[in-house]
Amino acid sequence: MNNVTLPIGGISIIDKIDMDYGLISGIFGKAGGRTRNFVGAVKLLLCNRMDNAVSVHQMLPMSSNERFGLLGIKEGISEGSLYRDLQKVGREFPILLERYQNIVKKYGLVDVIQISDFSSSYFEGKNAEFAEHGYSRDHRPDKNRLPGAFLQE
Repeated sequence: MNNVTLPIGGISIIDKIDMDYGLISGIFGKAGGRTRNFVGAVKLLLCNRMDNAVSVHQMLPMSSNERFGLLGIKEGISEGSLYRDLQKVGREFPILLERYQNIVKKYGLVDVIQISDFSSSYFEGKNAEFAEHGYSRDHRPDKNRLPGAFLQE
């Protein structure tokens, strides 16, 4: 028997907010249609953002079957299905945003002080000096964010 180590912080937070407010199931529950692992895939994407913050391309090699089980993914999931689920979230965004706002309003989760987090923002370009700072998590050569890349033609 092999021991498995995995971060459970993100999983715990996701489970807690879903249990207390129905946030994940309330927003994404009906959006998946006939997709079997849609809510689990959304949880995996959220958990990745909180725990590892790696690209979708790198998520699956870093995940284990135990993590999938804890997130409600009943069977294996492919990189292609993760990208399709992410596209579905994008297509359904106005509806999902309305559901989110309804839950926030229902439970009074809005505070008078709002703090914006720009720590994961980035800029792309060839002309600005600050465009040379940063890196591409996907290591995509078509995205000029590597040091000195903005000087290349």
